[in-house]
Amino acid sequence: MSGDLDIDLLRAFATVHQSGGFSQAAEILGRSQPAISLQIKRLEERVGGQVFERSAARGVPLTPVGMTLMEYARQIIALHDEALARVTLPSIKTFVRLGILEELGNYRLPAVLHSFSKVFPEANLQVQVKLSNNLMIEMLQGRLDIIVIAAEAEVPNSIPLWSEQLVWVASNAVPSPMRQPVPLVTLPDPCFYRKAAIRALSAAEQPYTTVCNSSTMAGIRASVIAGIGVTVMGKSEVTEGLRVLGSDAGLPRLSDADVVIYFRDKGFESVAKALAAHVRKSIA
Repeated sequence: MSGDLDIDLLRAFATVHQSGGFSQAAEILGRSQPAISLQIKRLEERVGGQVFERSAARGVPLTPVGMTLMEYARQIIALHDEALARVTLPSIKTFVRLGILEELGNYRLPAVLHSFSKVFPEANLQVQVKLSNNLMIEMLQGRLDIIVIAAEAEVPNSIPLWSEQLVWVASNAVPSPMRQPVPLVTLPDPCFYRKAAIRALSAAEQPYTTVCNSSTMAGIRASVIAGIGVTVMGKSEVTEGLRVLGSDAGLPRLSDADVVIYFRDKGFESVAKALAAHVRKSIA
């Protein structure tokens, strides 16, 4: 290795991997594709080896060198962004009203709250845990300042956090064979996870029926554990009594969920950026 690891090179590297391609990374970073390619070439010269498999039929899979470097790149980028935010942000001592998607609250909520307390130790935090649609309404009506929510597309006033792998989930306590139509246990519409399940089943032309609607994730978990039906949730949220269904269940592949921070207005942009940087580091 010759020279230091430039933060811009690491950011380009991580963005190519996360977005799935050089052109996608160029769009995200506001640069040309040749510029991104040049940055990756410079990074490879620094580390003395290729970081991406160039001969892959699809995507840009990491080489062994790339896998090792990616572990450090994520931490370096997150720590860099957090440090910059901490020294440039004014001290926040007022109330910040934070909402987090209930579907992600069981596992990710502690990471988000820990991050907030580390980045803004003097701020007073008010937290609401609700379904995504309710959080969006609360923010649009001025009752929340920042929300953590799943998104289907890039929107203004948002910062990406992580990509959540969605999985089909069934009871681990009450074994039951998969039946047709697929028995769905879902949250009320509109719900990102409900949409993901129905979109996948419809694309695969698999019949389904909603056997249970619950307004809370606690109700979803209880219904699935009881063996009433199956549901979709983030893999990190699969807890005791539940099991991830494999490909042998015959259910279609699900798209991942992009989890983002939305902020109410420009006044909270710096807060959201600092929080996002620490959250990424916490879950890396």
